[in-house]
Amino acid sequence: ESQTWQQAFLDSAVTMFHSMTAINLEADKAGFELGEEDQAQLDAIPESLDATAGYYGMEDGLAYLQRVFGPSVTVEDYVAFVRDSMRASRYMELLVEQMEFSDAEISDYYDQHAEDYAQSRIEKIDKPMVSVRHILVIPTEQNEDGTYTDEAWAEAEQKAQALLDEWKAGEATEDSFAALANENSEDPGSSTNGGLYEDVYPGQMVDSFDAWCFDEARQPGDTGIVKTDYGYHVMYFVSKGEEIFWFETAKGDLLSERAADLEDALREKYPMELTLENAAIFDVQAEDRAAANAAAEEAAQSETASDEAGDTQEAAAEGTQEAANE
Repeated sequence: ESQTWQQAFLDSAVTMFHSMTAINLEADKAGFELGEEDQAQLDAIPESLDATAGYYGMEDGLAYLQRVFGPSVTVEDYVAFVRDSMRASRYMELLVEQMEFSDAEISDYYDQHAEDYAQSRIEKIDKPMVSVRHILVIPTEQNEDGTYTDEAWAEAEQKAQALLDEWKAGEATEDSFAALANENSEDPGSSTNGGLYEDVYPGQMVDSFDAWCFDEARQPGDTGIVKTDYGYHVMYFVSKGEEIFWFETAKGDLLSERAADLEDALREKYPMELTLENAAIFDVQAEDRAAANAAAEEAAQSETASDEAGDTQEAAAEGTQEAANE
């Protein structure tokens, strides 16, 4: 309500430029330089731009850049900007990697944001994430209120049991279960990858599915049948992971918050004066539309003039014919 979209985009661009410049100045003090692989990517940019330009039917990379970013940009400008952006990103990555937090700090961070995590069903449960496979059997017949009929539930349960029995009678391996899931599961989210759900965390799934996955006695290779509101699930337990989901999530969020704080601090350390009075977004599409409209109008005018000339010639011809008849 307080600014236009153009102002919002320009403010965002200025903030990004300020951050990138401040981080590069800090990198200068630390003597940080890009690695050989990054430098090789920078060196390949001009050739890559020429190839992109050719794909779009343009003369060269410069023409492509000016088409995208405006008439004042050069290849050298673009490479310099990419270098500064890449260097800032790499140096920030280095600074973030050096950040360390104790388990207590991470736990406190979760507690401070417990309500937000609860809304996302991220519970503070010290159980590692798990991987499971399942085959979903959905009941077919529904009542008038949209619920499944008792007969449909019974049929679905029988089908689920039959699938489990079929698997047990065969090779009874994870691979054979995956193949059976691909052939029979009605879950659109996992029916093409062998029914696999990886890194499932406590609270992610519906209650009965969740309870089966995180049973204390659960072991790799365990199977079973679980009923949820979606239908019957033929279950196969693949493995337990090493990471605790709530802990890793809180750690990642804390790291992101501290990284943002560091970026803010660097902008304050290297203040920047600016004015947006002469700044504007170069709207290539608007120019294209204006040119297309002008061309269409010119064509329409030419067609009108041609029609009028044709009418005049036709009238003259008719007048000549009438005179001859007289």
